[in-house]
Formats: sequence, C-alpha cells, structure tokens
Amino acid sequence: MVKKAKAKARANVKAKVTYAPFEVADYLDSEEAIAEYLSLAARDENPGVLLKALGDVAKARGMAEVAKASGLGRESLYKTLAPGAKPRFETIATIMRALNVGFSVSRLPVRAKKARRLTAA
Repeated sequence: MVKKAKAKARANVKAKVTYAPFEVADYLDSEEAIAEYLSLAARDENPGVLLKALGDVAKARGMAEVAKASGLGRESLYKTLAPGAKPRFETIATIMRALNVGFSVSRLPVRAKKARRLTAA
C-alpha cells in the first residue's frame, strides 16, 4: 500500500520546466526586420520603447561595432540605451546613423478624444 502511494505521489510531481530568456536581438537578422521593429517602437508614446529597440538592434549588430561607428565608447553606448536614460536627440541620431537607419515621418491616425488642429499663426 505504501509503495502505491509513493508511486502515485511521484507521478503527480510535475517536471520542472525551464525556458531560455527571449532575446529580440536573435531575430533581428535582416534590414527589413530591423526597420520594421524600429518603426513600430518609434510609434509608441513611451520614449523608453525606442531606446530599448535601439539597444536590441545595437546588440544584434554588435555593441562594440556600433560604439566604434558612432564614436561613442562602449560603456557610454550601454548607458545611453539603458532603461530610464534621457539621451539628447543628437546622441540618438548619431546611434541611428551608426546603425544605418534614419527617421521617417508619417501621419498617424488621430485619436477622437485628443483631436486638435494646429492653426497657422
């Protein structure tokens, strides 16, 4: 009877499942994927999303290479793209040039609640 109870208890124990951490940089393997990823990140209202995306692209391309191409030190690049950082526009533009990407402006759908027209003065 004891053997059956122990066997049943062992059968009920679930195997521990471990997962590898998800790395976006592993999937940024083409210019098209990088451009789409950055475009979507740039649309987010939270500027930290774009910084995170730039960091992911820099990681995919190699932080040391991006640092060298941008003229920033590797540690400065990490600090600039760290969560909560507030880099200057000039620094972001320099990093984007090093990544061989640029800004593009397009019209976004206007939200009904916040719709305001800018008038010329």
